[in-house]
Amino acid sequence: MKIAYDKEVDALNITLKQGRVYRTAEIAPEVLIDFDKKGDPLYIEIIGATEKFGKANFSKVKIGGKLVPLPAGAF
Repeated sequence: MKIAYDKEVDALNITLKQGRVYRTAEIAPEVLIDFDKKGDPLYIEIIGATEKFGKANFSKVKIGGKLVPLPAGAF
């Protein structure tokens, strides 16, 4: 999994696995998931990330209740 934040467009992008996008579904306002032909999720994009998560630097994420630092260059 790879997590990246694009400051210019204020979007948080999560790559679950690489693949060819077959369809995209908007599961909530400005939250998109790309699926492959089998229906497996590939990518998640959250547009307006600071509006949804607050003014964060996205250098750490909460996983399983723990704050985990992201590797340099991931955000």
